[in-house]
Amino acid sequence: MNECYVCAGKLKKQKVDIARYWGKDLIALNDVPALICQKCGERYFEAKVSSQIDQKIKLALERNAKFERIEVPLVQF
Repeated sequence: MNECYVCAGKLKKQKVDIARYWGKDLIALNDVPALICQKCGERYFEAKVSSQIDQKIKLALERNAKFERIEVPLVQF
């Protein structure tokens, strides 16, 4: 994959920070490999990486790992 599906921009490999809901919890992950469109910013994750994201979250929760906590503002809509 070399081209963005949204705008046909060029993709570049970069590491990004992401957040995923796991049940009611919001889990943040740092340094996730992604392909980022240099034109519109769209993010793409390889299937292997997407699977690893879920595996890492699940394994950490199963092991009751100690997580660094961050505070996130919540705005009601």
